[in-house]
Amino acid sequence: MKKGLGVLLIMIIVLGSVLIWNFYRVEQTTPEQVFNNYINQFTEQNFDDMLQYASIEELENYNYTRKSLTEKYQGIFSGIDASSISVLKKELHYDEENSAYKGRFTVMIKTFLGDIESAYEADFLKEDTGNNRKEWRVKWNPSMIFPGMEKGDKVNVRTFLPKRGVILDKYGFPLAMDTEVYEMGIIPGKLGSSKEESIKKLSDYFDIPQETFIKALDQKWVTDDVFVPIATMPVEFHTESVAGKDLPGISFQRKKIRYYPEKESSAHLIGYVKEVTLEDLQKDSEYTSGDYIGNSGLEEVYEKQLRGKKGGIIQIQDELGKQKSIIKKVNAIDGENISLTIDSTLQSEMYEAMKQDAGAVTAMNPITGELLALVSSPSFDPNLMVSGMTVEQWQAYSEDPELPFLNRFTSLYAPGSTFKAITAAIGLTAGTTYPEKRREISGLRWKKDNSWGGYYVTRVKDVPSVNMIDAIAYSDNIYFAQEALEMGADVFEKHALAFGFKEGFSLPIYLKQSQLSNNGIRNEILLADSAYGQGEVLMSPVHLGVAFTPFINGGDMVMPVLIDNNEKAPERKPIISNDVADRVKEALIQVVEREEGTAHNLKTTKEILGAKTGTAELKTKKGEDGLENGFTVVFDTNSPSILITALVEDVKNRGESHYVTAKIKPILDHYLTRKESN
Repeated sequence: MKKGLGVLLIMIIVLGSVLIWNFYRVEQTTPEQVFNNYINQFTEQNFDDMLQYASIEELENYNYTRKSLTEKYQGIFSGIDASSISVLKKELHYDEENSAYKGRFTVMIKTFLGDIESAYEADFLKEDTGNNRKEWRVKWNPSMIFPGMEKGDKVNVRTFLPKRGVILDKYGFPLAMDTEVYEMGIIPGKLGSSKEESIKKLSDYFDIPQETFIKALDQKWVTDDVFVPIATMPVEFHTESVAGKDLPGISFQRKKIRYYPEKESSAHLIGYVKEVTLEDLQKDSEYTSGDYIGNSGLEEVYEKQLRGKKGGIIQIQDELGKQKSIIKKVNAIDGENISLTIDSTLQSEMYEAMKQDAGAVTAMNPITGELLALVSSPSFDPNLMVSGMTVEQWQAYSEDPELPFLNRFTSLYAPGSTFKAITAAIGLTAGTTYPEKRREISGLRWKKDNSWGGYYVTRVKDVPSVNMIDAIAYSDNIYFAQEALEMGADVFEKHALAFGFKEGFSLPIYLKQSQLSNNGIRNEILLADSAYGQGEVLMSPVHLGVAFTPFINGGDMVMPVLIDNNEKAPERKPIISNDVADRVKEALIQVVEREEGTAHNLKTTKEILGAKTGTAELKTKKGEDGLENGFTVVFDTNSPSILITALVEDVKNRGESHYVTAKIKPILDHYLTRKESN
């Protein structure tokens, strides 16, 4: 009996505790708590948790469940790219006249169009939540998605894409532009009864691996009646070419892509765009998935100017799709056009002449500093980087031993004998070298004394008596080695560094920093080798061309420019005297004019030319048989308009520097002919 009473007593205590707890909970679930919790979950975009504070009955009045309304919120706020929601102000008060609680709160929503300030109102009611409990809930209505919304309304979001700026040459011809192409795709439901057979037929016809079709069709969102993109067709492609062909399921849509008319010839300069990666999206919030971004070259350097700024509209529409109100509208701002100093005709001709070899050619106007052409060979087609390439195409590029992705006009090379023009200018400036001075040299090799051990300076032409002009015309290593030793390392370094080694150039392309030596010219052998452009001297083809401009401009080195700005005067730096510049220029003219001159095959009746050729040997020690790079620098002298610097790698047994001059001669002749006609 006592045991039964004990159990009954325990049950009464437990039941009482539950009733008290529920009562206490009802009392603690206040409108203020619900209001704050609702707002907190809204700002965190935890919409499912937010809606647990909304009245279920009110949701049902608008034909929503908690799940379906959560999905609606998620779709809308992801559609406007709401990166954050912050509370500006909030208040809750009791309306005594209507015996009701009313809340107001204002938030700032950061979207892809910028900030949106929205003011919301919330009424409250007590709703039966089961077990005879009533709790405070938000009396939800559509205006709590966005103010002004009513039953049946929807939020419509559209993005206005800007036009990407065009990159133009100096005559207004496009080097990078947007164009429309066809995107080939599949309507899965139209593939026919044998899907595998149809895919094989399409794969064979378009030369696209079957795996590409299979992976595309296996995506989760694919249904029988949707267009599934497979490949972007070349610009030259026309749908008429496949008309009447038995190609099951095939379909085409127009698509705008970036296009590079000059293809391989300008790839290293212009670069290309690619679809943004997750890393890109994390770095810049202005991009969204599917956008394109400059990936190399000028497309990357001028990405911000070229891309412009997106616009768009966020609007409320009724059930029929009619606009009711605009929440936010921003017009797109098109990207800027970039005008270069490049002559695309010259650029293309240079590439055609060079494309069978590894090397680089640069051209500039030595008076204005305008870069007229920047070519690296071999190259790649940037259009394939945008539209996509086959596995075979990628392998051909990536496995090419001559490295088509390497930009050679910005890379560093030993300039070889072209550097002798600079050494001559240093000698004339220092007073070591002068016109009447001759050096008596015997044989094809020379060393200062036995302290050099087995190391010799060699030359290719045995001329017993040599002055400066002879030494430049015949490219005599021994003469310039002896001149450098006489002037000394300190004098040589001081004057040589002034030829553009001290600072970089203000160009939008990255140039590797040239060097005169690794850590100072520390011994006589290094000084002798440096005098004729070997040793540790490294220069980019762009820099080498700039270093020759003082010989054309009375001693002033003209800084290179790539962006067309007719209003800005060229930047000049005085390097040598006018007299020194004239003496070196006269010697460079003899390189072409003399029959024995190393660039005599460039001679033309159209113009008097100055030039210097060079060969740089690549080997680890004297006596070894190494690769040789050939160089030529050439310019017109009467009314200077062009200075070409050309490099071809591995010219040994191909005529060395003469191999290079033979390549650029027709380009130069054509340019000078165009110059005459203008």
